[in-house]
Amino acid sequence: MKRKPDDQDAQETELPEDEGGESSAAEPRETSSELAAAQKLARQLKNQVLELTADLDNQAQRFTRERQVVREEITMRFAREMIEVLDNLDSVVKSLTDAERASPLGQGVALTHVVFLEKLKSFGVEPIVAQGRPFDPSWHEAMVETPRDDVAPGTVLVEWTRGYRLGNKLVRAAKVEIAKAPAADGEGSQGDAAAGGN
Repeated sequence: MKRKPDDQDAQETELPEDEGGESSAAEPRETSSELAAAQKLARQLKNQVLELTADLDNQAQRFTRERQVVREEITMRFAREMIEVLDNLDSVVKSLTDAERASPLGQGVALTHVVFLEKLKSFGVEPIVAQGRPFDPSWHEAMVETPRDDVAPGTVLVEWTRGYRLGNKLVRAAKVEIAKAPAADGEGSQGDAAAGGN
């Protein structure tokens, strides 16, 4: 009879333990689901960051290319305008006599011509070397063909107007006179003689 209250006490103490066990089991399930959701969100955010970084890199590369193209176009326009002035200086320098070249004015014109070329080179614009070189349609514009037997056909004989380039891009082609093989007069006369003999 005295044990009955003890049994009741034992039952009363067991009930809270069962309830406590259920709550502790539910907590890990909630924590694991929250962790999974957080990991999924972290993956999504990481992918978004990677995509945005790639977009920014692509934009930066595109802007760099566009800026380079615009810079080259501006330099080309500037060079074409300045080359016209340089052509006049070329003509003046070529027309100077020896006495005029020795004068202070002649020396000043020649020096201005040199400085002008150097300034163009600082922008990447350089003269195209033509005379004595094989004709290259990428850089040269043939104005006249002259029969010559002392040089190879296609050799540039005279540079009429100097050409200029910006790196590998043509600013203005050099206008040139090129050599061609002389006509074979001997062959023509032999052919006529042979025709007459028949």
